[in-house]
Amino acid sequence: MFRTVPVVCISIILSGMLPAIGQADDGKGASSWPKKGAVDYRVTYGEGGLVLGKGRYSWTHDGAKYQMRLALETTGMVAVLHKLDYVQLSQGVIEKTGLRPSRFNVDQRGRAPETALFNWNGESESRVSIRRGEKERRNFELTPGDQDMLSIWRQIGHVNKLPDSLLVVGNKNARHARIKSLENVTLKVPAGSFSTRRLSARSDDGKLKIDFWLANTHHMVPVRVILGGNKSETLVFEATAIQIP
Repeated sequence: MFRTVPVVCISIILSGMLPAIGQADDGKGASSWPKKGAVDYRVTYGEGGLVLGKGRYSWTHDGAKYQMRLALETTGMVAVLHKLDYVQLSQGVIEKTGLRPSRFNVDQRGRAPETALFNWNGESESRVSIRRGEKERRNFELTPGDQDMLSIWRQIGHVNKLPDSLLVVGNKNARHARIKSLENVTLKVPAGSFSTRRLSARSDDGKLKIDFWLANTHHMVPVRVILGGNKSETLVFEATAIQIP
């Protein structure tokens, strides 16, 4: 009855460019960003589909440097068939213009670590190197404001408006995402009912697709996320708990 294909799709989808985008959190930047916190999610394969497991997005910062983590694991019968431990980690500095990532890591049990190293060396010379182990696989030119696919989750709290497009860097590739603001809606998820701002990001090649619902009254944390490259590979994250001291 259960297949391992949806579980394998977790790592495929998360290896793509999956940004969250939105407005500033009252325009206060780091001062309105709690120094630590976490959001727990239920993860399903498609809307109303098979429950694959659980995820946790967490962060810490000291006003100058930040660290974010997204951990995903399969649960229940899916875990019996295919155990998955998948972790993304973003590190960088906090500036007046937002977050400036320095390192993005992906660790998945049974695979070599993958890393994106950011070298910010002026507007015309900045580049990011995407590596598996010590071997570089790709590199791309950077412009101010570009993010990795986890740092973008909080960039919304530091700038009043993101550009119409920006480069989002993952562990395998980087793509320019077109940002679109959609309607504000009241959304009910397992964690409760929230007033949310909805946004989307799309790449021209169709390999990046994302919809985010950001909680207006909870520091713009994402309470619902739909990630995928096409209709047959879609992960839905819905918040089950928000933990902000």
